[in-house]
Amino acid sequence: MNEMWEDEQLIIGCQLFYGQIMEENIRQINKWGIQNRTPEEWMLYLTEEVGELAQAISEHKYRDGSRKDIIKEATQVTTLAMKILEMNLRIQEAKFRFCVEKEVKE
Repeated sequence: MNEMWEDEQLIIGCQLFYGQIMEENIRQINKWGIQNRTPEEWMLYLTEEVGELAQAISEHKYRDGSRKDIIKEATQVTTLAMKILEMNLRIQEAKFRFCVEKEVKE
């Protein structure tokens, strides 16, 4: 029988795992330093992490793998995705501020 996972608890869940994401972010910075990469490189890193998550889920389903491995890999995927989101929000905000400042000067 297939195990079903429901996603309706995301809002509550965010409060529960946000600390875990921040810890992973700090761990990644301590390990790799502050990264400055192209969007394509960030996508490659994220794709690699998603592959590791897929492997952990397959191991859990077919080889009695650990749910802890799924949580670890999902945390890494989420952390990296949040970094990509944050970088793009900052770029978008900077471009918006530049346009507003330019209009005010004219």
